[in-house]
Amino acid sequence: MYYNDNSNIQFTKAQYENLKEVYRKWWDNKLDRPILGICLYGTQSKREPSPHPLITFSTAWDFNITPQQFVDAYDWNLSATRYYGEAYPRMNPVHFGAGTAATFLGCTPISRPDTVWFLPDKNVPIEQLHFEFDPNNKYLRRVLNIYEAAMDKWQGEVVISMIDIGGVMDLLASFRNAEDLLIDMIDSPDEVLRCVNELQELWIKYFDMINDIIKDSVNGYSSWFGMYSEEPSYILQSDFCYMISPEMFDVFVGPELKKTASHLYNATYHLDGIGELPHLESILKIDEIKGIQWVCGSGEPELMDWSEVTTRILKANKKVLNWTLKPDGTLRDCITDPCMAFLGDYYFADTKEGIENAKRFAFKHNLELNI
Repeated sequence: MYYNDNSNIQFTKAQYENLKEVYRKWWDNKLDRPILGICLYGTQSKREPSPHPLITFSTAWDFNITPQQFVDAYDWNLSATRYYGEAYPRMNPVHFGAGTAATFLGCTPISRPDTVWFLPDKNVPIEQLHFEFDPNNKYLRRVLNIYEAAMDKWQGEVVISMIDIGGVMDLLASFRNAEDLLIDMIDSPDEVLRCVNELQELWIKYFDMINDIIKDSVNGYSSWFGMYSEEPSYILQSDFCYMISPEMFDVFVGPELKKTASHLYNATYHLDGIGELPHLESILKIDEIKGIQWVCGSGEPELMDWSEVTTRILKANKKVLNWTLKPDGTLRDCITDPCMAFLGDYYFADTKEGIENAKRFAFKHNLELNI
């Protein structure tokens, strides 16, 4: 039931081996169902509750809370959960904010209850903007120290997800703001491309630095999105691109995405909002990107039929990572091969009723829960 005699978390080495095998079959299109994780929360833990706070948007950058305290709080939460299907114990440091790498390069994080903003220390013209690696940056050290504390505690028993590093153009927009960057792309395209290249190189450096901490005793990798991977992977994004034309995307965004994706194992893409749909065709042409998470947006878009978008993704032989289920919990009609869908984790209370609900939901997707 436990990883080892000293473990508080109910997940075994055999479960990790099975998780790897299922994902191999899924990527090879040999699985007869989608990827689906079932988490039962509220399980009785064999340890005492943690007195420390979890990482949240409000606490992540509070240097009064030690990395060890964050990890202990996570250990308590994970120990009170049972994992079935493709669910697995992971620590997700997403609450450092979308585009965390901006803090490594000179921005200050501004924490809010539901998000984190990044503000540059000064606004300078694009010609004067240069990005360099600073190994002593206090925000970088904060993040690395939390990964180190997590590995010291769990020794690979828990998967430590990658931070939300941020899209390269999104990072650049943190320093120039969106309006000025749009003007830069017209008036100073070479300078924008120079900054993109500098940021892309640093993106890879930060990604590799964090993975170097966990690689020696790791049972897998993940990103803020939660998809498991045997090798370092990531879900890429460029939220900024909703403001530019397909022609500009192919100059300023597409080449960087392809280059970054080539550094990753089974890279995926976060397609965020209707404004990014004009770029879908360009993204689908990037062979190194293996799946698309389509997020239509809140409000009216949620009520619309996005089968055409899903069909385009499937015709390009990419996995579908969102907008997969009908209201009754079954796959949408446009997804004719369940192996092309990623459903992610679903949470149920560890009670008699919760377990029955979990079994019924899993049964719809050809997953039998032996609970």
